[in-house]
Order: sequence, then structure tokens, then C-alpha cells
Amino acid sequence: MLSSTSQIPILCLLLLFLLSTTIFQTCNSAQPGNCNEKDRSALLNFKLGVDTPSSNTLSSWSINEKDCCSWKGVQCDNTTRRVTALDLHQQYLEGEINLYSLFQIQFLTYLDLSFNGFTALNHLHGYSNNNLSNNIHYLDLSFNRDLHLDSLHWLSNFSSLKSLNLSQINLQNQTNWLYSIDMLLPPSLLELRLSSCHLTNIFPSTKHVSFTKSLVTLDLSANYFDSELPAWLFDRGGDMNIMHIDLSLNFLQGQIPKSLLSYSKLESLRLSYNELNGSIPGWLGQHQNLKYLSLVDNLFHGSIPSSLGNLSSLVDLGISSEFLTGNIPTSIGKLFNLKSLFIGGNSLSGVLSEKHFSKLSNLETLFLDATFSFDLDSKWIPPFQLNGLILSHTILGPKFPAWIHTQRSLEYLEFPNSRVSSVDGDTFWRFVANITEINMSHNNISADLSNVTLNSEIIFMNDNNLGGGLPRISENVVFLDLHANSFAGSISPLICHKIGRENSLDYLSISYNLLTGEIPDCWENWKGLSFLLMESNMLTGELPPSMESLIDLLILDLHNNSLSGDFSLDLSNLTNMEFIHIGENNFSGAVPVKMPHGPIPTCINKFRSMDGAEKTTHYPFEFNLYFKGQELEYHDYGLLRTLDFSANSLSGNIAKEIGNMKNLESLDLSQNKLVGEIPDTISVLSFLSFLNLSNNNLVGQIPVGTQLQSFDISCYAGNPGLCGAPLAVCYHEPNPDEGHNDTDKEDSFRQSLYFGMGVGFAVGFWSICGPVFFNRTWRHTYFRFLSTILDKLHEFVAVRSSN
Repeated sequence: MLSSTSQIPILCLLLLFLLSTTIFQTCNSAQPGNCNEKDRSALLNFKLGVDTPSSNTLSSWSINEKDCCSWKGVQCDNTTRRVTALDLHQQYLEGEINLYSLFQIQFLTYLDLSFNGFTALNHLHGYSNNNLSNNIHYLDLSFNRDLHLDSLHWLSNFSSLKSLNLSQINLQNQTNWLYSIDMLLPPSLLELRLSSCHLTNIFPSTKHVSFTKSLVTLDLSANYFDSELPAWLFDRGGDMNIMHIDLSLNFLQGQIPKSLLSYSKLESLRLSYNELNGSIPGWLGQHQNLKYLSLVDNLFHGSIPSSLGNLSSLVDLGISSEFLTGNIPTSIGKLFNLKSLFIGGNSLSGVLSEKHFSKLSNLETLFLDATFSFDLDSKWIPPFQLNGLILSHTILGPKFPAWIHTQRSLEYLEFPNSRVSSVDGDTFWRFVANITEINMSHNNISADLSNVTLNSEIIFMNDNNLGGGLPRISENVVFLDLHANSFAGSISPLICHKIGRENSLDYLSISYNLLTGEIPDCWENWKGLSFLLMESNMLTGELPPSMESLIDLLILDLHNNSLSGDFSLDLSNLTNMEFIHIGENNFSGAVPVKMPHGPIPTCINKFRSMDGAEKTTHYPFEFNLYFKGQELEYHDYGLLRTLDFSANSLSGNIAKEIGNMKNLESLDLSQNKLVGEIPDTISVLSFLSFLNLSNNNLVGQIPVGTQLQSFDISCYAGNPGLCGAPLAVCYHEPNPDEGHNDTDKEDSFRQSLYFGMGVGFAVGFWSICGPVFFNRTWRHTYFRFLSTILDKLHEFVAVRSSN
């Protein structure tokens, strides 16, 4: 018989066995396939309100799949198998955000639904806070552009929130947004981002709000504030821990307050694109922790303070104003941590020497936009290797400098308006062949490109003195602008050479050159072209049949050449066409049968680019013109539409479906044979700014609509049966069958022919591809905006990782 003491080891073994069995069963229950059922049910309820029209993002969220931890975007604790994070950013989701369902997930701390297309939010009205999770620390609903929030009271459920991002959500109805944020958000909040939320009041005179005491990051950029800088942010003294402030892209005025000195932890200050005035304060140089300082496009005057050279931590520096004077201080050359430098202003000038760049070994992008000249040794090798170099409006020439050839990592190189007249032949062309974007426009560069093959994706070489034959291009080229040069000879070397595989060319401008000969019949290799501009040359002959293969064409301009013969192209497949101009040529014959002819087609309203159902994607462009007696500045961002069928022999009624062309801005149906009444639906065209219905046989009452009555009386003249404002009186009783004009108008192609599904008018493109791809200021603003976004993402990571 065993003694009692001898039984102790056996009991211990038994207890150990039972304990290990319990642990095994517990661990086994947490294996994949056994995620928490409450969490799984909450996720499925959330899915019920979500639409996925263009993706299968939530296909893994199946009622038959038990392990919700394996679902797309779901993260679980490895031990408990409870859902802790849901990340569905940029997954093309639409529909409703059901926060109530997600709040049933007890241990959810991270929720990211940004960059989607949600249009509604469950506001949690009528639910008790006791039933909801209070553990969410990070909430990002940003860039759901169609999401309008009429209330912020649902934020009171987030008692543990540390980071809130509602950028690009419409909060225009939140007239007291600051007080709502202050009342509803917890004191633990570290990060608040409300960029591009249509906010209009920053409450500049408010002295105190409590949520800023622990705040580390505040982003209120790109709103509509039109006031002084707010006291609640800049007059708080040293009781704030704020490190990142972004108030750029607003209409803020006044001077930078010296109270900013008390923010000793400040790392980034972005005040660009405002109306701040006064001098740039020298005391900014005392912010030793400052890494990002952006003061671009304000109204500052005076000189750039040399004390900014003391900001040894600075990584990004941007300063520009039309009222700044003087040179860049040489102390800027001491900023050894600097990666990006932008200095610009029409009144800035001076000579830049090697001392200005002496310690900038980490510099990656350099952007100078002022009349700076350079005093650099011809053999100077900079301490940096740039990936981006922009020297606009500088005095860089006359010869392209050798030191730029040392920059072997360049992705974009731009030196427009920089007085360069010569480049180093083959050496230069081999150098730029490896650069993604090259802009050498508006110089006076003389070079023969007959034997050159261009390889960059985006190429601006317009407004120079480049000559010889047209260059060849590789399959990499997407955008090529060679207009306003001295190229001569045939266009065949460019168009008909084989490039090995399907090319990428989307935009081609060879206008305003000295090109001659016929247009070659080899356009089947260029089916991806959207813009084709060949006006103002000396091209001859007929249009070749292969041009019918340009099915993606948006813009075609062939005017002011010597083209001839019948215009026989079948344009019925060019369904994306917005602009065609073939005037000032020698075409003859009749308008092609397959063009709009006779009655106005009843399906005209179905052009999707006009009815707003689908936004056309292409390069934005702008141009100035005299159009219908008015001087207009014309911008096209993909939705702007003009319809001109004037001076033809169109007959029949104006279709009532014209009211479906929601984006129509200009309509000219004058000098035709149209009959009947003006449809009432025309009054709903809210963007219509030009109308001409004169010289037809229209009758009846002019529909009542603010715009229709605001047009000049000449817009309706020559229609004896019309009456009503703005016409003073009705000329006589309407008669739908009233005599038609039997005089046939012989429209000569020798004069001009403007037709198409979009604009069809005489126009001179003095500038094309403007706001982003041509206009210097906007394009680089856009690039710097993208750079800022990347900086903000870095700050996101830094803040979150520190907490």
C-alpha cells in the first residue's frame, strides 16, 4: 500500500495532465476556422450594406467560411482569434458604412475604410453607448468623396480615439464643426485630419479649445477659410505638444505669429497657397526640430532670411512669393539633411555659386523658378545626385551646362524659359533618353533631330528652333509636344517607322512647323492616340483611310494646311471625339453621309461625356479664343462640352432629350432649317453659358428659365414665330408649318468646315494641355502635392508607431 506521501507525485501528474489537456483544448479552439462568432456575425452584417460593383474584394467574406480571420482586410489576435483591425482602404467599395455592426466587434482598435465610394453612414442614432465598442483608436474614412455628413454626433461613441481622418468628406453643413469636435472627441486625440472637407469657418477669434492640448498632428488644408490665422491654434503658448500643422491651400491672411516659437516640438509647418503677408520671420530659424517648412505661393515681401540656414534638421524647404526680392542666402547651402528645395518668385534674382550647394549632399529634388544665374566652374561636380531638377525662368544658357550631365539618377528634367540655345549634340540626347520626363520648351535651342530617337515618356520640346526632319520615338513615349519649331519635310519618318511592339503614344502635337507632303497611310500603329494636332503646316493631299483606325481620338486638328479632295473618312466609330477642326484647307464635296446630317439625331443626348454619366479621362487642356463674338478662356477637365451644328442644313425639331446633356455649356444651332418649338427641357441646362438659335424657323414661347431669358435677343433673331422674353413681343401667331427657307446654302469646304460630336468652331490653340501637363505652375503644384501626400503618410506611420 502506498503511503500518503508517495501519492503526491501521482496527484501532481494527474493535475498536470488535466491542465495540459485544458490548454490544448483552449489553443485548439483558437485555431483557424474558429474565429469569434460574434465578430464574424458583425462583419457579415456590415457586408450587407456594401456594394462591390467593380471588384470582388469581399468574395472571401462568405457565410460558409467560418474563419473570418482569413477574410480580406481582417486582422485577428493570434492567441484569442478576436478581430482587432479592419483595413479595406482603396477597395472600390460603395454603399453604406454600418458603424453599428462594426461596433459590435469588442476588440476592434483599427478601422480604415478610406479611398472608397461610400455614400452613406449609419449614424448610430437610438443606440446606447453601453452596447458599443469603445476600443477603436484609429478611424480613417477619408477620400470617400460622395459621403456627406450632416451630423458629427456619432463621434461621441469613440471614447478611446487617437487618430481621426475625415479628409475629402463633405462637411459643409457643419457650421460649428470646431465646437462639435471639441465637445465630442476625447482628450486622448493625437491626430486630426480634415483636409478638403468644404469647411468655411476656422473661428479665428476663438481663444481656447480643449482637444488641442494632446494633439500632435492637425491637418485643415484645402478648405475655404478666408480669415486670419486662428487664435485657438497659435495663441496657446507652451501647453501644446503639436508637431505637425498643415493649413495650406486656404485663404488665410495676416502674418506668421511669433507665438509659434513656443511650439518647441514642431516638426512640420505647411502654410503654402494662402495670402500670408509681411516678411518671412527670421526667428523661424530657431525651430531646431523643424523638418518640413512650406511657405509656397503667399504674399511675403522682403528677402529670404539667412537664419533659415540654422534649421539643421530640415528635410523639405519651399518658399515662393511674387514680392520676395534678393538672392538665396548662401546659408541654405549648409542644410545637409535637405532633400527637397523649392525657391521661386518673379522678383528674386542673383548669382548662385557653388557655396549655395556646398553641403547639400542629400538633396534629391531642386526646383528654382526665378531669374537666377549661375557662376559655377565648368568642371564642377555637385555633392548631390538628384532625381528631379527644375530650373524654370532661370538664366541657364546659352549652352546647356555640363554639371547637369553628372546627374545620373534624374527622373524628370525641366528647364523651360531658361535662355538655352545649344546642347552638346549626341551626348545630350543620350543623356535625356533615360529620363522619364523632359521639358525644354520655350528656349531657342537649335538642333537637327533627323537621326534622334526620343525615349522619355513625357516630352515638351515646343517653342524652340529645332529643325531637320521629325525625330523617331520609342514605344515608351506617351506625350510628345513638338509644336512651334522648324521641322521640315514629311511626317512619315515619325509616323511610319516600326517600333517593335505596340506603342504608348497618347498625345502628339507637331503643329506650327514647316512640314510638307501628304499624310501617310500608316495610322493603324497609333490606335491609342487621344490628341492629334497637326495644324498650321503645309501638308497636302487627301486624308488616308487608316486614320479611321484612331478609335480613341478625342481631339483632331488639321486646320490651316493645304489638304484637298473629298473628306471621305468614316468617323462613325470615333465615339470619343470631342473636337475636330479641318478648316482653312482645300477640301471639296459634301459633308460625309456618316456624319450627323439632316435632322438632329435623337440619340445625341446619349453621348456619355455630355450627360455626365461618365467622365472622360484625358489630359486637361486650356486655350483662349474668340468664339461667337466673345473672348473666352476655355478649360476642359473631361466634362466640358460645346455643341456647334451652325450653318448646315439641319432640319426637323430640336429633340426634347437635349435636357439630358447636363454638362453642355455652349449650344449653337443657328442658320439651319429647324422647326417647331424650343423644348422646355433646355431650361434645365444649368451650365449653359452660350446659346444661338437664330435664323431657323422655330416658333412658340421661349421656355422660362433664368439663363434663357438672360441671353441676348440676337440669340433668337430670325425666327419670326418665336415670342416671350427676352424678345419684347411676339411677332405673330406661331405656325409650325411656317415657310421654310428654300434658299440652299452652299457651304464651301474652301472657307472652313467645323463639325463633330463635341466642339466645332474656328479656334487657335495657343496653349494646349494646360493645368497639369502644360501649365508650369499647376503641374509642379500637383507634383509637390503628391510629394506632400507621401510626407503625410510618413507622419501617419511615425505617429501611430510611437503610440
